[in-house]
Amino acid sequence: MSEGREGEELRAARIRAGLTQEEAARRAGISVRTVRHIERGQVRNPRHASLDRLASVVGYRRPAVPGAGRDGGRTTPPPAACEIRLLGPLTVLLAGKRVAMPLKLRALLGLLAVQPDQVVRHDEMADVLWPDQPPLSHANLLHTYAARLRRVLDEDTGSAAGRRIRTVRGGYVLDSDGVRLDLREFDERVAHARQTAATAPAEALELYGGALRSRQGRLLEDVSHLWQHPAVVRVAQRHVDVAIDCADLALRLNRPASAVEHLAAAAHEEPLHESLQARMMLALAGSGRRAAALQLFAELRVRLRRELGVEPSQEVWRARHTILTMDAGASSGEPPVSGAFLSPSGAPDTPVNLDGPPAAEPLRVIATPAQLPPPPQPFVGRGEQLDALDALLRPRGTDTAPVGIGIVHGPPETGKSALAVRWAHGHRADFPDGQLYADLRGSGTAPVPPGTVLARFLHSLGVRDAWLPDTTEEAQVLFRSMVAGRRFLLLLDDAADPAQVRALLPGTPGNLVLVTSRAPLTGLVTREGATRVRVGPLPPGESCALLEACLGAHRVAAEPAEAGEFAALCGHLPLAIRKAAARVAASQQVSLRVAVDQLARARGETARRLFRDDPEPTPADGGKARRAPATPAAALADTDADSVFPG
Repeated sequence: MSEGREGEELRAARIRAGLTQEEAARRAGISVRTVRHIERGQVRNPRHASLDRLASVVGYRRPAVPGAGRDGGRTTPPPAACEIRLLGPLTVLLAGKRVAMPLKLRALLGLLAVQPDQVVRHDEMADVLWPDQPPLSHANLLHTYAARLRRVLDEDTGSAAGRRIRTVRGGYVLDSDGVRLDLREFDERVAHARQTAATAPAEALELYGGALRSRQGRLLEDVSHLWQHPAVVRVAQRHVDVAIDCADLALRLNRPASAVEHLAAAAHEEPLHESLQARMMLALAGSGRRAAALQLFAELRVRLRRELGVEPSQEVWRARHTILTMDAGASSGEPPVSGAFLSPSGAPDTPVNLDGPPAAEPLRVIATPAQLPPPPQPFVGRGEQLDALDALLRPRGTDTAPVGIGIVHGPPETGKSALAVRWAHGHRADFPDGQLYADLRGSGTAPVPPGTVLARFLHSLGVRDAWLPDTTEEAQVLFRSMVAGRRFLLLLDDAADPAQVRALLPGTPGNLVLVTSRAPLTGLVTREGATRVRVGPLPPGESCALLEACLGAHRVAAEPAEAGEFAALCGHLPLAIRKAAARVAASQQVSLRVAVDQLARARGETARRLFRDDPEPTPADGGKARRAPATPAAALADTDADSVFPG
């Protein structure tokens, strides 16, 4: 390989490692000028020893040189005599070879290595090795484990003076002199990045990135009983702080994708760390993934409420507000933020101090949504169906329960909407965050698109027109984010099919969705676990009770047989009974007997009209057959009462 080509690869490896030329030169024991000339390919006959040391520092594997060896050519550089890796699984390398150790020795070494050159007391070690109760002989056992660990680590030193595990009064110390510690290298890179950030922020970002990329996993990943030790917690918190500093710098440089890369591991390990998650939200949104950012907010809010019983901090709310108020350029990949959280006013030039006093919640509504239609009057019966709907409330309190979904279905004019509205009014107190209503018009020729409904709901929740997402998918995510961890009742009236409903479902328990439809919507039952409540004609007794509520008890009691005939001619359909009874009630001189005769005549004419032949497609229908009422009684419900009972 030519000197120029190898120099380019060494430079690329140095940049991947997050090292400056000065730092690489210092570690390799050569001058900065030499590093610069090597990377530019300007050294005609470089010394192989210098190249080997530089390659070892930046993590580059040099190709073998034919004929090299005993006569002074390049040989494989000697690895560090002892290397201990803590940033991931605990790994010990002696002369480049991995050393296996039992769990007790690994725990002891991890405790010593995470605080090198510091005294670790005997009682601290005992607490780690025997968390429940140390045995009576634990002092002797500690001495034995330390001796075994010393034999492993000191086999190359050959003398007591070179011991890496030293005995001191009251404990032991890991002497890190001559030991390569990835944790120490991580701290050195971070210190250099912080020194460089003010004068060379792009270089500092590379240094931060190199430090974070050097991690192979969680600190002491395979020694889990050390995770809660104070020393390990302190080091882990340093890693979180570095990830936050790196993200802030990346956002300030308008490089949100870099922030996502470097935040991912820490955000996964610390799912309740609000500062970390807030920056992850901003980084995702700045990378054109606003829906993912809002979904992260929804999941964080649920976790905080479930595990800690609290709402997200103002820092998280402000991050969400920044995402909601991003302009259209954000979704196209153009960086929308410059490292500053926006104030609730939305002004991009007035950054909010994250450490300042909490601000008001960014979105406000004039009043809690209460969109239910007026309850139907009069309303009788349906006790079985009301009990079935009551059962939807019982599993709502569990964390693992799905979103409650009830489907009130049945033939036309059976009172599905009246039943749903009646039940919803009776349970408003169970949904203190609000009740949302939408007529989906599924039985008509033009069902309402889910995007239109979502826009109405978001308006009701305080989202301004300028903040509304451009696509239905993003509107779904935003809606689910806004109702997550809260208690809303959604009444979706007259749904056409499962897809129309599915787009409007919340994503977390605590909310309840009540759907009415002529179809049973089996897809919602099989996929979302919805509960179906079938509604049919009223029983004869409830039909007469409804008629009595419409006409008055005295008129029904005077002609009880005719009242029964009247209800039967209406097919025991609530809407047909109400419409026909309204006309009779307006004409006190019309007896029930006369009303029954007129109703029977009208019903006969309607039946002959309906069943004379099947509905045929007409040009006015666009070639589609008209949807006819299911029964003569249903058709009667669509008939003007004045034509049945002329004055």
